[in-house]
Amino acid sequence: MGDLMDSITALQTTFQQVSHLAKGPGATKLITLGPLLERSSSELEKKFDQILEILEPSVRQNKKRKALSQRLKWPFQKADVLQIIQLLERHKSNLTFAMNSDQM
Repeated sequence: MGDLMDSITALQTTFQQVSHLAKGPGATKLITLGPLLERSSSELEKKFDQILEILEPSVRQNKKRKALSQRLKWPFQKADVLQIIQLLERHKSNLTFAMNSDQM
């Protein structure tokens, strides 16, 4: 889970940098970054929604059972976590590349 959190944190930092650039004086020159940011945001929002569905137990479970099941079992397999990390890293790399391209 540590690798997943590290990837999420790194992507968050990249998004903050992108946001700073997008609000800066040269924002109109960000021809590569703009469309990529839209696509990345959309794809990541869908993925995070899927992850939340898995992490949030069914509404039909009672509160005690819900709390117990959340504490005892991580709902993702290692392959699932690695796939999520790869997705996050791909978006981070693409955004970083686009930022660098636009700044040249």
